[in-house]
Amino acid sequence: MKNKTNKSNYKKGMSRVSKIMVIVQFVILAGAVLFIYFFSPHLDYPRNNQSLDNGVVDFKFRNANLILVDDNPDFRNPMEIDLSKLNTTGINFKPGTYYWKAVGFIESNSQEFTINPNVGLELNEENSSLKNAGNVPLNVSEKTDSGTTGLVILDVQVDYPVDMKNKTIYQGEQNGQ
Repeated sequence: MKNKTNKSNYKKGMSRVSKIMVIVQFVILAGAVLFIYFFSPHLDYPRNNQSLDNGVVDFKFRNANLILVDDNPDFRNPMEIDLSKLNTTGINFKPGTYYWKAVGFIESNSQEFTINPNVGLELNEENSSLKNAGNVPLNVSEKTDSGTTGLVILDVQVDYPVDMKNKTIYQGEQNGQ
């Protein structure tokens, strides 16, 4: 009888230890899931595979203090941006495809965004100039009654003096460089 009682107590003890082990494993697993949820960086904007027409990107993310941006998906030579040290979150990019990820307590997965080329040509009649208001260099042609009279390559945000006296039409198209 004494032997049966010892076996019964042993089984009760093992059953209690097994229950405690299951509870401990559950707590560890739940803690890991909560840790990942609350401390992993979340990339909100730009969204993955998003195409943007404006070259100024206003990054939005959570649980990170630094972002890495590169034109290579392997992040061989990333630009490190600490937005807490800048007075703005908007960063200007040339047209192309970029990859970004956030770094906080842990590192996020990377996402991709594309800056579309934007052709813009402004005529300022007050100071008699043309301005490349887009984000790509432009080939600008001057057309008069006698035909095409000139061609200039106009870089981004550059003013070019023009003659406003004659009836010249200015046309800009993306430079193929």
